[in-house]
Amino acid sequence: MGWPFFIKSNIMFDSAKLYTAYKNLIGFKQHFDTSEIEIDGDLIISESGEYYQEKHPALRLDYIESTLPANQELDQYLTEKVAMAINGIFNDILQYRQVNTYGKTLLEQSTLLNRKSWNADKIVNQGRFVFLQIKVLDATGLAAIINEIGLQLDGEQTLTLYLFHSDHEDALTTFEIQTINSSTAWKKVDQQLNAFSIEDYNGGVFLLGYYQDDLTTQAVNYSNFNWDVGECSSCGGTQQYVDTWNAMKKNFFIYPGYMASGNFEVGKMPDRKKAFWQSHISWGLNLRMSVRCDLTDFFITNKFAFKNLLSLKVAHIILKDMKFSSETNKIQEHILNMVIRELEGDKETNALNIVQQYDRELKAVNFNIEGINGKCLGCKDTQFQPHIGVV
Repeated sequence: MGWPFFIKSNIMFDSAKLYTAYKNLIGFKQHFDTSEIEIDGDLIISESGEYYQEKHPALRLDYIESTLPANQELDQYLTEKVAMAINGIFNDILQYRQVNTYGKTLLEQSTLLNRKSWNADKIVNQGRFVFLQIKVLDATGLAAIINEIGLQLDGEQTLTLYLFHSDHEDALTTFEIQTINSSTAWKKVDQQLNAFSIEDYNGGVFLLGYYQDDLTTQAVNYSNFNWDVGECSSCGGTQQYVDTWNAMKKNFFIYPGYMASGNFEVGKMPDRKKAFWQSHISWGLNLRMSVRCDLTDFFITNKFAFKNLLSLKVAHIILKDMKFSSETNKIQEHILNMVIRELEGDKETNALNIVQQYDRELKAVNFNIEGINGKCLGCKDTQFQPHIGVV
């Protein structure tokens, strides 16, 4: 079973991944008489040790089955309702945070270096591995994307660029870029930097670069630019470029460096302790980057924090179906009254109905995650400066 990414005002999650992570967080208890009703074994798995029937006695499997049309399988119904609830709770969380002004405006596609280079400012090839180090800032729920890579050489050549991550020995991927003349050649890559993915990475930084020994041309430097200062009005930058630079700084820290000849192995992540940092050399590289929110990994990492919300959502969906079922003649009257009372409330006892319980849990969950350090969940910016290597 699979769904596409769900996107809401720059905030995104992958429904398929969340379904896989959450489908067995809570289970259904097998019916007490399996000769009468027996559901698929996958439905009874409970990672939390909790079961949906514990939320309401009307969720007995025989009660639920009695409300279904004759041509609908109980297994299929339960699977669909759990999937619907998983998607629903995260839609509700995002909607809640939007209503409470937690929505964030993120970075539209922006070019890192905007002024034209001086073609005569060529970089001497010295057998180095040269690179841009990329640190994704404020990582919780952040999907940072290299949309395009720019390369400026003084002539025609096809050059291989390598993307490394500090937690991986081998290159993550390579890109071949062909230049025609001394103008910057752009290659669309749409490479998401999952530096903080719980599956593949654990923080760290990326290195994007090439080996000077592969050059048959020379790279053209982005002249008269100080990476320590960046674009600024007082150093000749136009306000548009200054604004773009400042917007990118909120999401990335990018800085040029190199590994001297003999201090690296081709295709392997180099030792950053041996890196040299260069504040005035671009290596002919440029980037177009964008940022969006992707809370998938955050929701998976913290899934036990959402189990009560999920159980209440599943209960609400099924009870609502029971209330409006066309098979009501099969439901005992006292059970139907109990379902209606649970959905609409009991004026005599003033007990919280399931909708009120869900709303209370939704507020509690949002309160518990509101302090998480991430642009997509409301936070202060973090700061980063290179501290490994010789400056």
